[in-house]
Amino acid sequence: MIITEGKTKIVRLGLREKTVILETKDVLTSGDAAKREKIEGISVHKTTQAANVFTLLNQRGLPTAFIERVSPTSLLCQQCEMLPLELVVRRYAWGAFLKRNPGFIRGNGTPHCFDDLVCEFFHKWSVVAPPISETPYLIEEDNARRQFLREGIWQEGVYTDPHIQIEDECWRLYPAKEPLSQSAPLMEIEPLCSRDESRKIIQSLMIPSFLVLESAWRRVVTLRGSVTLADMKIEVGRRLLDGELVIADVIDNDSWRIWPGGDARRQLDKQCFRDNDPLSTVAEKYAIVTELTKEFLAQ
Repeated sequence: MIITEGKTKIVRLGLREKTVILETKDVLTSGDAAKREKIEGISVHKTTQAANVFTLLNQRGLPTAFIERVSPTSLLCQQCEMLPLELVVRRYAWGAFLKRNPGFIRGNGTPHCFDDLVCEFFHKWSVVAPPISETPYLIEEDNARRQFLREGIWQEGVYTDPHIQIEDECWRLYPAKEPLSQSAPLMEIEPLCSRDESRKIIQSLMIPSFLVLESAWRRVVTLRGSVTLADMKIEVGRRLLDGELVIADVIDNDSWRIWPGGDARRQLDKQCFRDNDPLSTVAEKYAIVTELTKEFLAQ
């Protein structure tokens, strides 16, 4: 029984009580789904990567929804009520972070490294604002794509994955790809979790998972040197079994930036797909990362 189907995954009801099967598709997307390509076999690589990552996190005692891999393209997981959030942890200032914070751009092109990890929240739904609607509102991402994405171009006034500024009484949503210093809030929403839960997500899930994987990647040595984890995104949900907030969904090569030898030009992650590398090159890099994540299990 299918519970839901997304851009790159199908979620089915599991045979065990309060479990689900996450089935990965042979699909990659970028640009908030403006670009979509089918790549034969990519689902096996992504599933292998996710299983290796979550096995490592479970071994390190972090709370996750992952139980086991049940097929080349499927994971058995504890069923969760997912929070509609993308949670990003950054060691380096890169990507859209520089659009929001251009003061971190360096003239020589080298990325700024943060001594203390930067943690950011983004809403998975889209904000529809002027000129489409005088009163901004949130819309689920699938509906946003159907209504406002035409030939790979988002209609003016649609802001995908808005950046969240957490306040005590409300959450303010901002454009994710515009300077924060020049942006007014798109809208305010009721918090999706309490202040204490937000702190728990940061301190018990986001930072520890990044540090575990940062250390694991540092131990993986390539011809270019050890691998630097530049940033990473996770998703969390409330486990139906006990209501605990846990790391859920998947963490794979779509979820991070990894730089062999610390060189962003050598990236092995999904950025190659965003940069329009040939699909054969993308598939090759995903295959390499699959093999590299197998080293996590021997650490």
